[in-house]
Amino acid sequence: MPHRAVLVANPTAQSGRAAPVIERARSLLDRAGVEHEFLATEPDGGTVGVVRAAIDQQGARLVIAMGGDGTFAEAAKGILASAHAAETSLALLPTGTANDQAKSFGLATGEAGLEANVEVIRAGVVFPLDVGRVERLDEADRVTHQDLFFDSFSMGLGAAVLAERNRDRRRVADIPFVRAIYRDRLVYAGALMKKLAQRAGFHLEAVVDGQVLTYESVLDVIVKNTPVYGGEWVLAPAATADDGLLEMVPIVGIGDLTSKIVSRLRVGSPIGEYELAQLGIEPTRPVPGREFTLTAFQPGVLEPPAAQVDGEEIPAGDRFRIVTLPRLLRMIVPAVR
Repeated sequence: MPHRAVLVANPTAQSGRAAPVIERARSLLDRAGVEHEFLATEPDGGTVGVVRAAIDQQGARLVIAMGGDGTFAEAAKGILASAHAAETSLALLPTGTANDQAKSFGLATGEAGLEANVEVIRAGVVFPLDVGRVERLDEADRVTHQDLFFDSFSMGLGAAVLAERNRDRRRVADIPFVRAIYRDRLVYAGALMKKLAQRAGFHLEAVVDGQVLTYESVLDVIVKNTPVYGGEWVLAPAATADDGLLEMVPIVGIGDLTSKIVSRLRVGSPIGEYELAQLGIEPTRPVPGREFTLTAFQPGVLEPPAAQVDGEEIPAGDRFRIVTLPRLLRMIVPAVR
């Protein structure tokens, strides 16, 4: 085990219900001999600086991210921003909503999985995770925004749903009864229905490792590092997060979206490619690559498509460059994947 660990979590999450779960996790870590200190997450990206300081100033060499994909991403960015990224590992206690990273690596999720996941941490098997760097470009190809992602980047429907969900959360934040029931997956479903009703699509030019691909009527384009997306779907079955490649998944029209929803379920679906073919539906295929330049064209539309990384909004844009940073992050995973 590394000589010092920190547990990063949000005790105020789920209206305070996360606090006792965090205490149970700490007890299990103690019992497993994982000496650690607790760090509360900070709003507005402040967790990145907290994690970096724990590494550079306090000597932490193991960061345990407890929560969802957002907590994972901020903890990972804190490690990579530190002066000791090559010596520091990231472990997961996934208790969020989607938990795409955790499910892609075969980790149990939720409070019921704590004991098994603490054992994974104690065993300390290290996996070198690829990282994606995304840059928003202006018309002169100048970088106007830059970020990292560990699971996915997308522009289009998914990011628009995320933005709408965040707006809905703010709208109901001061209405106690509505706030209590309109949360988690329900708020996502409400946002999705609103955006599907608008049916806003775009034309896409994708340059993948120098090859130019074009798509029309695109609802969404997702660049994946791991197989699982949205907690329930396997959009990139061949994705391997240590091969130096990312997988672009374009979603073209309502038919393609529907086919992926019904045939790509993580737990299995009775509808597969054969059944879709009988219905005359041919879903788009993931496209692997090391570097992508994605340009959206929306004639007559002034507002660019929404964009997100790892479930967090980033500035919208109609042109992005994504580059793979191979095997950059040390991640603790189950021994057999």
